[in-house]
Amino acid sequence: MNNHAKMMMTGMTMEERFETGAALVFLVAGIACLCFPAISAEGVFLFAAGLSSLSALLLLYEGFRYRRLMDLLKAAAILILAVLFWSVRAIGVEIVCLIFALYLFGTSLILLVEGLMDLKEKSRSGWSFVALAIVYALLGGGALYLYHHDPTLAGRFAGAYLMVQALQMMVELFVFRHHKGSRSWSFRYWSSLPVYLVAIAPSLLLRVFERRPKNAALFDSRTPKNDETVNLRVFVHSGLHGDQQFGHMTFAYKGIMFSYGNYDKSSEKLFRTFGPGILFTVPADIYVNNCCVYEKSELFEYGLHLSEAQEEKLVSLLHQIFASAYRWCCPLFEQMPDPARFKKFEDDYSCRLAWRTGAKFYKFHTGVWKTYWVFGRNCSLFASELLHQIDDQIHIPRGINTPGEYFEYFSEAYQDPESNVITQSWHSATHPETLFPAAL
Repeated sequence: MNNHAKMMMTGMTMEERFETGAALVFLVAGIACLCFPAISAEGVFLFAAGLSSLSALLLLYEGFRYRRLMDLLKAAAILILAVLFWSVRAIGVEIVCLIFALYLFGTSLILLVEGLMDLKEKSRSGWSFVALAIVYALLGGGALYLYHHDPTLAGRFAGAYLMVQALQMMVELFVFRHHKGSRSWSFRYWSSLPVYLVAIAPSLLLRVFERRPKNAALFDSRTPKNDETVNLRVFVHSGLHGDQQFGHMTFAYKGIMFSYGNYDKSSEKLFRTFGPGILFTVPADIYVNNCCVYEKSELFEYGLHLSEAQEEKLVSLLHQIFASAYRWCCPLFEQMPDPARFKKFEDDYSCRLAWRTGAKFYKFHTGVWKTYWVFGRNCSLFASELLHQIDDQIHIPRGINTPGEYFEYFSEAYQDPESNVITQSWHSATHPETLFPAAL
């Protein structure tokens, strides 16, 4: 009996237990916000103050210990937030409305940039992003109105939002445990949690694996749950420190990994949020081992079965993608590379990858992938748009698209006996048995 069957027989999985607990927390918090908006708002700020203070201290410790400048800068920023949170009684509950309004305006700006980028590349999806940006801007204006008139309404609004989240989680859990042929993950059309919580979900699970190795063994289910073969593999990358916590997303077909991102270091703009979009291909197993051993990241893998028609569609889409691309050489290969030259460029990820795995890079002449944008045209949207075109059950979340969204989706779809997600596993250098027998 494989691990999947054991989990189905022994009750709720670890993911289900986590979601059940989270749903109850959201429900209680939502009721508190609805009934006592002023008190609950102050409580949220005091909790955030304590959490941000602890986070700042941890980042300071890691920054000094490992001499990481970025961790020290993050610690300074979080300390400023902590001071703001601790002073909530002096500032007043009205600050809730103001911060919420700024969040909505920020989201509106991100969507507007995405829409304008799409329109520039003559993509029809651009107008929908612009329209959504206008909606968020109007909501931000509404939050500012509350800021000046009745801030308790903002607390009640937050309560309603939390209760909707709790209801969504409970409905999903019920449907997953009582399948009856329904494609239960279609509830992803609902709203999702704040992007930060979703984005770091894989990293949180890795921390559980560190403390409870048995849970890692239960998660690793490489034996297919049915007789279908795996012909597409999707990977959600994660880690325990820094940017790795927010992850990356790739997919592999016929032994080749496809990854989209911002890999031209000399052309990065606005703290790496903008840059030329680059696609690289590399032998999948070698790439996974390189990520784990040299880049110190960990990967969650999901094996999918595509029908013959879906495979043909995937091949057609890949041909279209490469038709608008051209080969690009990383700085290391602008001249004949040697070990001494590699040392000079070792801090450049594209150079490290090309040197150790033989990856091939491609830039785009035109199209929506020509420009990388961390909050829009990013790695997870590249993979998810392609997957959505070959399987419309794989949804594209609204708003900011993160790999964590798909970690949650594939983990839940694996539990559905009717889904085409038929294996799940993970890869880590700390567990050599999870790596592939491929030389680097």
